[in-house]
Amino acid sequence: MKLLTRVFNFYIEASVHVALSVYALTVITLLNFDMPYDENVCYAVFYGTIVGYNFIKYGSEARRFYMVETRHVKTIQYFSFICFALCVYYVLQLSVSSLVLLGGLVVLSFFYAVPFYTSVRNIRNSPGIKIFIVALVWSGVTVGLPVVNHYDLFRAGGGAVRDVGIEWLQRFLFVIVLTIPFEIRDMAVDDLSLGTIPQKIGIGNAKSVAILLLCLVLVVEFLKKNSFWPDVVSLSVILVLMVLALRYSQVKQNKYYCSFWVEGIPVLWGLLLLLLNNLITLKT
Repeated sequence: MKLLTRVFNFYIEASVHVALSVYALTVITLLNFDMPYDENVCYAVFYGTIVGYNFIKYGSEARRFYMVETRHVKTIQYFSFICFALCVYYVLQLSVSSLVLLGGLVVLSFFYAVPFYTSVRNIRNSPGIKIFIVALVWSGVTVGLPVVNHYDLFRAGGGAVRDVGIEWLQRFLFVIVLTIPFEIRDMAVDDLSLGTIPQKIGIGNAKSVAILLLCLVLVVEFLKKNSFWPDVVSLSVILVLMVLALRYSQVKQNKYYCSFWVEGIPVLWGLLLLLLNNLITLKT
């Protein structure tokens, strides 16, 4: 049991779970636009997320590798080095336009954690904008990257550019809502100067705003040119789960509530959409 607990904790703390969520959102984009599975994009996103999140969480402790109390962090960083090598391999298989987009997102992610100057705050600690930067990077990676990497195929298949814009907006808003339970959890430790949404308007109002954003996500789905019933059904189910996740979010919560259950909602979304699409395939 202790071994399983250690493995599970490593799975969470080494950012494998959050990487699986970003991977799932990327697959959802491919399914929504009827594009073939692209292992280069999906694996680049998966391994890149592990590297990026672990850099943000543990990069500052790199100088203390030799200390016994950082042995766990050292293991995670060695794991991150392996993921970095795999990420580079798959990134090099992407198109030039994809590399340009990815490069911009990587730079934004880097300065999210590292300040421009030592006397200036990084983006992560800048008041009020942390959640929007996270949403911008996630939506750019999970919507923009798969479409850009197969843009010719996307257009040849009758894909509408407007639908991509709507998908990006939906993903941006969805990630904002997905982040709010984490901001509620962290209210006990976050400095008030961060100006997170729950800090600014209160927990109850933050939940209400999040639910309104989820309603908007569902409404704009019907504005898409190519939206089919599996997309609408899977999205509706996931939005209900998100409402429930918000409902039970609080400052004092189980240590895995956000880091596993809430963060795992995109994975459920991907599995549900894949299942519904497979049912259609079997019927035809």
